[in-house]
Amino acid sequence: MKLTREQLQRIRHRHLGYRITLVYELVLLLMLPLAQLFTPLLSLLLIGQALVLMVFVSRFSSLKRTRPLMYGLGCTAIALEVIWHLALIWTPDFGRALTLPHVVVWVMFLLVAVVRKVRSLIREPFVTMSVMLGAASGYLTVGIAGGVLLTAMWVLQPAAFLASALPALTASGDASVAMAPSLMAASFGLLTTVGTDVLTPSNVAVQVIANVITIAGQLYVAILIALILGRVQKRLS
Repeated sequence: MKLTREQLQRIRHRHLGYRITLVYELVLLLMLPLAQLFTPLLSLLLIGQALVLMVFVSRFSSLKRTRPLMYGLGCTAIALEVIWHLALIWTPDFGRALTLPHVVVWVMFLLVAVVRKVRSLIREPFVTMSVMLGAASGYLTVGIAGGVLLTAMWVLQPAAFLASALPALTASGDASVAMAPSLMAASFGLLTTVGTDVLTPSNVAVQVIANVITIAGQLYVAILIALILGRVQKRLS
C-alpha cells in the first residue's frame, strides 16, 4: 500500500493522538480521589478530555463525514459544562434543571467518540503499538461515558443508589457534582467486571445500565481484538 507524504503525516499525528488520549484518560482515572475533595476538578478533566479528543484525534481522523458532529457535540458539551457550574453558583434552580440535558450531551459526545475511535482503528493501514494504545484509550472512554450515564441516572432516581456506599452530602454545592467522582469510579468497576456496591439491587433501571456498561466493555474488547488480530494475520500471510 503506497501512501503519500501527507497521509503518512496524518497517520503520525493520529497515532500521537492515540497515545496522548490514553495517558490523559489514565490521569483522569487516577485524579478521581482528588476530584472527590475538589469537586470542580472532574468537570475540568472532562473539558480537557473533550479537547484532547477533538484536537489530537478527530482532527487527523479519516472519518470526515462525522467530524462536524464530533466538533458540534464537543463544543456544546464544554459550553454546557461551564454554564452548568456558573448556574449552580448564581441560580441553583436553573443549574439543577440544566443537569439532565448537560449530562445527555456528554453521553452522546463520548459515545460518538467511541464509535469513531473503533471505525478509525479498523481503517488503520498498520497495526502498531500506537494503534493498540488507541484501542486501550477507547476502552477507557467507554468507562468515562458510563460514569456520565450513571450521573444522569442519579439525577433522575437518587433512590437507585445506596446512600451508605456514597460520600456524605454537604450543605454547600450541588449533589450531582459531589457524587460524580464516585459514580465515575463505579463505572470503571462495572466496565472491568470488578463490580460496585453503590447500586441498589432491586432497582431494575440502574441494573440495566450497569449491565449495558459491562457488556459494552466486553464487546469492545472482544470485537476490537478480533479485528486487530485479523489484520495482523492477514499482513503476515
